[in-house]
Amino acid sequence: MNKQPESLAHLSDEVLTKSYKTAKGILIGFIVIFVLLFATAIFITIKKGFGVFTILPIIFMSVLMSNITNFTKLKEEMKSRNLPI
Repeated sequence: MNKQPESLAHLSDEVLTKSYKTAKGILIGFIVIFVLLFATAIFITIKKGFGVFTILPIIFMSVLMSNITNFTKLKEEMKSRNLPI
């Protein structure tokens, strides 16, 4: 993961801005899907008891955290270049 900040430093301002906008959209989508998944898991657990759907939000939490980390790195790089966010 240490290679990513270096690769961000080599991106042009245009590419960085485009990557930031794309990552923001993807992150918002993941958050919406995760909230729906979490609510569904709670509902199914209450109705039918513990099962596979109960642990799905826990499994997908790592994907969400990875997206948040990548988005934060992009945001920090944009701030360091004084680009509008």
